[in-house]
Amino acid sequence: MGLLDILRTGVAIADSVTKDIQAYVMYTKSAGADFEGNPTTPGAAISLRAIVDWKQQQVRTQGGELTVTRATVLFLDVDALIAATNGEGIGDEDIIVLPDGTTGPILDMGGFIDAGTGHPLATEVFLG
Repeated sequence: MGLLDILRTGVAIADSVTKDIQAYVMYTKSAGADFEGNPTTPGAAISLRAIVDWKQQQVRTQGGELTVTRATVLFLDVDALIAATNGEGIGDEDIIVLPDGTTGPILDMGGFIDAGTGHPLATEVFLG
């Protein structure tokens, strides 16, 4: 058993044992634009389970700006996230609504990429 298999198994175990502390968040794929630059209608909101941590911390955005997060959202169910994002993963302009009904911009994301699938083993999203 290689390291990748161990990590996959570890994430699956973490997902199963943390179900009691996982909350439901609503995920909506960004509207984006069509090939002519016209805005498109966003997809339907999808309910996903995630660990929501209301801890404020400093992160550096992709633009290099230092800012403070409102919450960190950790998605451990890889298959559910792949299905919700149509295999594209979470994008910078997507919308995540927290259990209290609030949202914020996606400031940064993290996660180790699974070399076998090309998707993160788990996805961590920092919301502003």
